[in-house]
Amino acid sequence: MDDFSSTIYGEMTFPAKSALRAVRVSGALSKNALSKLFKANMVILENPGRLINGILLDSRRREIDFIMAVYFKAPKSYTGEDVAEFFCHGSTGVISSLSKSLENLGIRRAKNGEFSFRAYINGKMGIKEASKIKRIMDSETPYEAQLSFLSEDKIEKEIFNLKDEITKVVALWEGRLDFVEDVPKENKSVWIKELKRIKAKAENLQEMAKRGEKLKSGFKVALFGRTNSGKSSLFNNLLGKERAIVTPHPGTTRDVLEEKLEIDGLPILFYDTAGARKKSLKIEKKGIERAIEVAKKCDLVLFLFDGRYGIIGKDKELLKMFGAKRIIFVATKKDLYGEKRSYPKKEFIEISNKTYYGMDLLTKKIMKVAKMDFDKKGIMFIDGKTKEIVDEILKIIKESGDFLRKGNEVASTDLLKRCLFYLDNIYKSDSLEEVYDTIFKDFCIGK
Repeated sequence: MDDFSSTIYGEMTFPAKSALRAVRVSGALSKNALSKLFKANMVILENPGRLINGILLDSRRREIDFIMAVYFKAPKSYTGEDVAEFFCHGSTGVISSLSKSLENLGIRRAKNGEFSFRAYINGKMGIKEASKIKRIMDSETPYEAQLSFLSEDKIEKEIFNLKDEITKVVALWEGRLDFVEDVPKENKSVWIKELKRIKAKAENLQEMAKRGEKLKSGFKVALFGRTNSGKSSLFNNLLGKERAIVTPHPGTTRDVLEEKLEIDGLPILFYDTAGARKKSLKIEKKGIERAIEVAKKCDLVLFLFDGRYGIIGKDKELLKMFGAKRIIFVATKKDLYGEKRSYPKKEFIEISNKTYYGMDLLTKKIMKVAKMDFDKKGIMFIDGKTKEIVDEILKIIKESGDFLRKGNEVASTDLLKRCLFYLDNIYKSDSLEEVYDTIFKDFCIGK
């Protein structure tokens, strides 16, 4: 890794032409950078923490821009080192000049997340806080950002509860094994029942993590039905743009189209699939096979059928493919038949892709189903290391149960102790390199 005694710089704002762009400098040469590159009526180094108006200079003392700057004296800064921050007009030329001047002073460009990594090294930030920041920065929707902010405390609480439960059971089991004369002997079913309590807590943690992964990737909705049932038109209407080619001829969509959309703060992933029909070209058959494969993996299927004819024989054949899959039945082409129809034993929503009739109702129905999967109380974003540990604990609990059923309580207890070791190591890392690679490497340069 790079020498942490060196001084670094990086842009805190998005690197593009804008009203304002900001550059952060951290390290021993920060004061030198301010002395050489910033001119003001007030001595900035004598006023730490105060934002001051002045002029940006280049390394040859030529005036470049009217800016503001601030100096933070160690250890009262984000990184715990001396820090200088320059707030300039958002010109590419200004930022290029400042970058070149800083490099001429021996200040190197920061790596991704290096400012936050230095904050961690200098005790200004812990692993849990860094993990929370990473999740917030990776969030793509308001709902995800809110959960990212809450997740770390929730993870810590759930892990503590799991560890506490395992500790109690291990102490109880060791008491039975070590003090046979003083502790009543329990039959095998009692031991297994106690182990099941632990397993339930670990499985709940695992399930919340899975729901977090689903939220990250998006709630998947497949548009499925026979050819020319209006899938591509609905796909375009939901997205508000023409992503799929729409023609009156059947079989236009030969592969699966995918688009992500934010609705009510939730990421919804829509799939426009190829229309299913018995006779089709080879290239279309591949698209149909792919459509069926994708639809089966989705969280929800919008099953489209022509509202003029209802769910007929060919539709029923397609429905058999999905079994217990969650389905919303959508009767299309409302503009061509007018009055409300009734179809036996099926709840459905009528829509028109031309007049937008029923679109709001359909969207609300989709979101009602999606929100059932995204209960804030039951979702957590768990990093890869923690997930691996939870998965390993569940394997150990299974092995422990196997030993109990064979009557080997000693081996079962020893296995359960290993779970405590794994839980103790969730927030521990072997090296700074590991910490950087797993958390800070994915940060932006100026963070």
